[in-house]
Parts: sequence; C-alpha cells; structure tokens
Amino acid sequence: MFRTELKISEKKSFITHQTPVFSVGSCFAEVMGSKLESYKFQVLYNPFGTIFSSLSIFKIFKLTLNQDKLWEEGFLKNNDHIWFHYDFHSDIKSLELETLKQTIQDKIDEAQKFIAHSEIIIITLGTAWVYKHIASNQYVANCHKVPQHQFEKVLLSVDEICQDYNQIAPLLKNKKIILTVSPVRHIKDTLPLNSVSKSVLRLACHYLQEKYENIIYFPAYEIVNDDLRDYRFYTEDMLHITPQAENYIWGKFMESMMPELTLSIVNQWNYIQKKLNHKPYNPASESHQKFLKQTLKDLEQMQNYMNLENEIKLVKEQIIEEVL
Repeated sequence: MFRTELKISEKKSFITHQTPVFSVGSCFAEVMGSKLESYKFQVLYNPFGTIFSSLSIFKIFKLTLNQDKLWEEGFLKNNDHIWFHYDFHSDIKSLELETLKQTIQDKIDEAQKFIAHSEIIIITLGTAWVYKHIASNQYVANCHKVPQHQFEKVLLSVDEICQDYNQIAPLLKNKKIILTVSPVRHIKDTLPLNSVSKSVLRLACHYLQEKYENIIYFPAYEIVNDDLRDYRFYTEDMLHITPQAENYIWGKFMESMMPELTLSIVNQWNYIQKKLNHKPYNPASESHQKFLKQTLKDLEQMQNYMNLENEIKLVKEQIIEEVL
C-alpha cells in the first residue's frame, strides 16, 4: 500500500431518490449538488450562489425560515450601475434595484418551499475568515469588489460558529444535517492562515456533531488531504480539485449515505446515460432502431424511481415507426 485510504465505517443509508436534498455553502456544495442532480435526485443547491462562511450560510437559513428579515441596507450599486447585495454571491445581480429585490424574494420563496419538505441538508463550510462592513457593522457574504479599506477581516472562533448554529438548530431539528468542510484551499488568506481557518471549521463541525444527534460529518476535507494527498488531484490553479477527485469523493459519499437499492439504481442510470449519449453512424439503421427501443424499455422501467419524462420523450422522437 502506497496510500492511507479513508474508510467510512458507519453507513447511514438515508439518501434515496425519494428524499429531497438541500445543499448550501462553498463551491464544494455546488459540486455535490450537481452530482445529485445528474443522477436524478431531488435536489436544490446554492440558490443564492456560492457562500463560503458559516455566518453567511446560517444567515440564509434564518432568512428562508422566517427567523430574520432581509438586510435592506445591504444593497449596493457598482460603477457599472449594477445592483448587488452584500449577503449574496455576485451572480445575484440586476441593472434595476426592484428587479434584484424581486429576484432575491423569489429565491427565498423557492428555498423556503424546498427546505420545508427536504429531509436532508448538506452544509459545506469554506472558510472561518469573514469580512465586516465597517460603516454598517454588518458581516457580509461577498465584498463585491468594494475597496478593502471599507471592511475589517475577522477570524470566527469555534464558539461563534457553534453559537450561530444553535440559533437555527430548533428550525432544523427534524432534518438530517450533513456537515462538510470544503477541501478547496483559500490561498489569498495565505497557506498558514488557510490552515488556521480549516482547523476552526473542522473543530466546530466536531463539537456540533457531538451536540446534535441529527448532525453527521462527512470527511470530504480529509479524503482530499489525507487519502488522495497528491497534487495530481488538483487543477492547474493547485487549489481546486479535479473531476477525478470529485468523482472519488462522490463514490465515498454514495457508499456511506445511500442504501444498496439506491446504489443499484445509480449504477443502472450510469449505464442508461451512456446509451443516451451514444452517437450512431446511421440513426435510421435497423440495429440503431432496435437499440433505441431497448433503451426506451430501460427508461420506462427506471421511471418508477426517478422522473425521466424528458429522456423518454427524446428517445421516442428518434424511433421510426414501421409503415404497415
């Protein structure tokens, strides 16, 4: 053995295609959310864009679960006359203030409805470093390229993160919470301070898991740093992980969080997806038409587990009916 494989001993087996999953947080939350989506799970991920700090992530829950109101003073317009809000990612923007307000309200409504019937919530923490807007004394999720002198950089403590979660814990007590720490390094904090930040997040996750029975920690951070532990699993920026590493983590996630039946369905869907992506030399050939009909049967058998209306329609459109 030339590596130390991280083995997750305790299998939870509670994510199926019938259990809605809400995923929020850093870009790793988006990776996991998109994986779930591609395998036809019911999922909503990062509706407000990528959010890195626990403070901002928990603020989203306070907003969507009616524990807090939108910070009206958080709207700002940049030099290009584009409106943003300090609590949300820069993808949430508009040329008109009222349009942005409506967009944010629509996203709050969408998240609120989805969370209400979600059984699983994945929260991925990215950094313990946060920025306080000096004039308003408010912490922000995104500085939106406003000059740095208008903000104070602060390192959250383990106690602050845990106390902040305690405020939303009663609202999430009926959900299963999967906490993760993003393996993506924040190099602008410097490598030593990135390590400090990740240490704070990891310790906070540990204490929250110890305190709340509905919280589970998934070791994405450890899988990258202690199991894979090699620069070949990083992209060119040497900070983000490659699709190969993402797939490895996804495999560990499925193995630990899904029952055997769901794993079997995922494997079947993998096989069908390859068939759907097949490009024939002659779409009208007898062999390809036979292939399409078998693919249609496979899809119809799978629709008991997932919504495949679009795929079934697409295959039917390619089948040439025989003329009697």
